[in-house]
Amino acid sequence: MHKLILQAHRKYSLILIVGDLLLTMGSLSIVLLLEPGRQEPPAWSLAKILAIYFTVPAVTVVVFYVLDLYDPTSPKGSEITFFTICIGLGAVTIVYSALAYFLISLRPGKINLLLFISITAAFTFMWRRTFKKLVPIKPQRLLFIGNDPIFEEISLLINEQYAQHYDLVEQWDRHNHQASRPNLYDYLEKNHVELVVYSLRSGLVKEIADDLITANFRKKSIIDAYNFYQELTYKCPLHFLDDFSLLLNANKEIFMPAVVGNLKRALDLTGVLLLAPFVLPAFLIVALAVKLDSTGPVLFIQERLGKNEVPFRLYKLRTMIHNAEGLTGPKWSTEDDPRITRIGKILRKLRLDELPQLYNVLRGDMTVVGPRPIRRHFADILAGEIPYYRLRFLIKPGLTGWAQVNHDYAGSNAGQADKQQYDLFYLIHQSFLLDLFILFKTVKVMVWGKGT
Repeated sequence: MHKLILQAHRKYSLILIVGDLLLTMGSLSIVLLLEPGRQEPPAWSLAKILAIYFTVPAVTVVVFYVLDLYDPTSPKGSEITFFTICIGLGAVTIVYSALAYFLISLRPGKINLLLFISITAAFTFMWRRTFKKLVPIKPQRLLFIGNDPIFEEISLLINEQYAQHYDLVEQWDRHNHQASRPNLYDYLEKNHVELVVYSLRSGLVKEIADDLITANFRKKSIIDAYNFYQELTYKCPLHFLDDFSLLLNANKEIFMPAVVGNLKRALDLTGVLLLAPFVLPAFLIVALAVKLDSTGPVLFIQERLGKNEVPFRLYKLRTMIHNAEGLTGPKWSTEDDPRITRIGKILRKLRLDELPQLYNVLRGDMTVVGPRPIRRHFADILAGEIPYYRLRFLIKPGLTGWAQVNHDYAGSNAGQADKQQYDLFYLIHQSFLLDLFILFKTVKVMVWGKGT
């Protein structure tokens, strides 16, 4: 627990913990007093009361701590916070159910447990939103070390989006710092600097490497500029990368990659089979609407590139006029594209035109989460303009992906370059939890009609 106890804003962390404990107990009281199907309040034994009111809040706080929900200085947005709370409460359910299997006094009932999770998720999320608005958190003080151009981009991000989280104290580099510079740790202590962001490209960093290690051992946070940029933006700094920095960032080696790949394939197949009974009726209704709205085939079939640039036939519901590229040739689609039909606009807003691609997932051409499949014509153009573009073909394309849920229509090469930063971030940081979060955001995109 040293991380929680020693952090600079520990008093705010304790306030969050106390709030979660009280809200968890309140949720328990609501569920148990209003237990469905019970005509009068239950007669609890003291042992059961103590067991439930101690175990559930304790497990919840421990799980939330593991998921880093008690760092008030973290610049996490509302989406990530809510998703993390849901993941945490899912873990609480598993842990508590395992304990209840051995202890009869802890058995809450399935409906009670579901109500508790729902109420607690709403309460804890609102509690954090209220805390963020009412409690002013002092920004973390930063020191930049190096003169890498990425620091300009980070400074701009901080000024525009994260001023309430970070305060830049100074930037050290060989050009503006005297040879008789102070000891790094002494400087950090004197100026109350909590976070050091450095660039490996800087010669100064190499000179003070031992000081950085010492500061790290003395509980100062140290992070390289490229990873810090990714934490702020959730995308890779594409135009600042070189082969060396990309190699350093690509450190997410997957344990037993064959097993992980087979597991993802199994989850894809399970998801398609579970969705099939709901998707097929929807597909028939939407297909009829497409046919009645405009002339031409219901399905749009086009060659796209899959993993390792192997071509495959992608299936979509047609959203444009028939033979839309007959006169113009290959052309980027935009949000207000005049070639899109009336029904096509609705289908694209709700992402229903992608339904037939479940067949591509079933065939193994695609996966549920991955980069968007692209045509060879555009891939060849973009590969000549965007650094590391062909890295996206190291994994299967997906129905949805990190770029799709974070970026609107990219009807230009510049827009595709921005999307590539998200795809590259996913390639480096792909994980089961990230896939879950992408699916979580995909639902939001479908409801609100944003993204690609």
